Amino acid sequence: MSAESLGDLLARQMPAGVATRAQALLKLQAALDRALPAALAGHVRVRTLDAGLLSLACASGAQASRLKQQTDSLIAALASRGAAVDSVRVSVDPALLAPYAPPADKPGLPPAALDGLAQLETGMEEGPLKDALARLLRHHRPGR
Repeated sequence: MSAESLGDLLARQMPAGVATRAQALLKLQAALDRALPAALAGHVRVRTLDAGLLSLACASGAQASRLKQQTDSLIAALASRGAAVDSVRVSVDPALLAPYAPPADKPGLPPAALDGLAQLETGMEEGPLKDALARLLRHHRPGR
């Protein structure tokens, strides 16, 4: 089932006012993403639009500060896209940041590969390639 058909299914299950409001906010989010500068696009989320007051959330204070400096041009850009926005309120919501994902533990080179590289390194002439192989071997065999 596609996301669009799932959205349509959920919209049919919701009360009419909720589905209409959700669709309007999604449309406003799309207009906002097109109106924002490239550095902010995708980092700002629409919270609400009530009586001309557009509430936005950013993941960091730096993004919020930059957005606050550009509210006048943002209001004009949204007006040209059909959104009735008179003022903008910007808040910081760190929950919008992507959660930290620790780097995955990668297995080291297998011992047979390290032995093969060691043999290659001992049979080479002096030079940058031999030095690079020696560094690689020291990295993967720190005790030696």
